[in-house]
Amino acid sequence: MGKHLLIFGMIMGLLSCSNDDDGVSLDDRSEALFGQWEYEAIESDTAVDINGDGTVNIDLYNTNEIRQCLKDNLTFFNEGPSGEKNEYRINENGLSCGEVDPFSTVEMDKYELINNEILRFENRNDMVIIEFTKDRLVVEQDDFLDDQDVVITYTLKRS
Repeated sequence: MGKHLLIFGMIMGLLSCSNDDDGVSLDDRSEALFGQWEYEAIESDTAVDINGDGTVNIDLYNTNEIRQCLKDNLTFFNEGPSGEKNEYRINENGLSCGEVDPFSTVEMDKYELINNEILRFENRNDMVIIEFTKDRLVVEQDDFLDDQDVVITYTLKRS
């Protein structure tokens, strides 16, 4: 009897645990995107030399491939006006790259969420959602860097 209770308890424990407790359901993704996000990682599927120093890297965030003033930028997903697409914005954070003042908008676009997995923009390449939890968003985007086609993976955390 004790053996069966132990097995039953282990099964119930496994069933009650979920690795996706923080996951965002497909139906909630559109609204869950809204808010402020910051970069946690930026990686390329192919080693590139963006800064021209002769060293190629896949990790674009923890190297000097991307300037620090870009890495600290904030990304915003906002609900658009009724009947219109949602709004996407990248803002300078405290470190300005010089083109705009700190905390100013660097880039604006409109987007829509297609099939709860593709962010389709008006002026930039689509992003495909790879992972989405309440505090973490991982997307992939086709790009052209260092004279080659690459796929960039952006990992963002809610800020």
